[in-house]
Amino acid sequence: MTLRFADQALLRKMIVAGGVMFLVALSMVLFTNNKASAHGYIEGPASRAALCKSGANTNCGQIVYEPQSLEAPKGWPAAGPADGKIASAGGAFPNLDEQSSTRWSKVNLQAGPVTFQWKLTANHATASWKYYITKDGWDQNAPLSRNSFNLTPFCDIPYNGVKPPTNYASSCNLPAKSGYHVILAVWEVADTANAFYNVIDANFGGGTTNPGLGTPTGLAASSVTNTSLTLSWTAVSGATSYEVYRNGALVGTSTTTSFANSGLTAGTSYSFTVKAKNATTTSAASSALTVSTTGGTTTTNPAWSSTAVYLGGAKVSYNGNNYEAKWWTQGETPGSADVWKLIP
Repeated sequence: MTLRFADQALLRKMIVAGGVMFLVALSMVLFTNNKASAHGYIEGPASRAALCKSGANTNCGQIVYEPQSLEAPKGWPAAGPADGKIASAGGAFPNLDEQSSTRWSKVNLQAGPVTFQWKLTANHATASWKYYITKDGWDQNAPLSRNSFNLTPFCDIPYNGVKPPTNYASSCNLPAKSGYHVILAVWEVADTANAFYNVIDANFGGGTTNPGLGTPTGLAASSVTNTSLTLSWTAVSGATSYEVYRNGALVGTSTTTSFANSGLTAGTSYSFTVKAKNATTTSAASSALTVSTTGGTTTTNPAWSSTAVYLGGAKVSYNGNNYEAKWWTQGETPGSADVWKLIP
């Protein structure tokens, strides 16, 4: 059958339109994957979102479940979240944009050295870390805007595309302030168009600095059996309790520096971390400790290669442990990249 000229032209237009739609869909998928590749928030001094997660701030909305997701285009102050939506990183969590002198719990700070402790639930190549603070005389009862802040960062740390640790800490010097001020922290990702925005509600002159809790150290295991083990760690000053995580999931809390974990599977490797807590702050996670229970048999998967491409579901071995890829990956090290999950 021979198509008429008009039919041929229509067919060509349909093919071109279909190709454009495919490219649009593909770019949306790629952008979504980029956007999901890094997440994080400030645990100490506790950010507004972190205090929502801990319950010190109330009526926060959905941010209590994902304080790590305050993501918006980078380039602030020239770009980034609009005025009135800075605290929520663009409005996805509108409760965070409510602003008054009494709306939010505050951490006590003072001028001088301070450490901003980030919890990166998915770390990624980083361009910079920048910290801004509100002007003297800013309107505490108006939505946060660019006019609220000194637009020159008081702390600017280039990171040159390096991937930070999941418990990254910025060392900065706070300027002299008095009373209530808001600190805006911006984590700029290197290889996407996005950044993460956290605000910290601070009270200057209200007591000693609250820089957040130190990270637990010295995590060790003892009394390892087929189905149980005991963890211990070094005490953290100011902590009132500790959270214990197994393979990234919370399995219990302790008011001492030890924790007995039972109900495990014989011959299985587990990854443990510990966080320190008090009434307003949760520390960064300790360095991970991998422990294998006795008995059973373990399967060794092919060794991980830094040059190989792995799809979701691929299994590898690395440093004596087995891992499974959650999604497509290349060059991201098992045990340190969120794309890999530890498996028996």
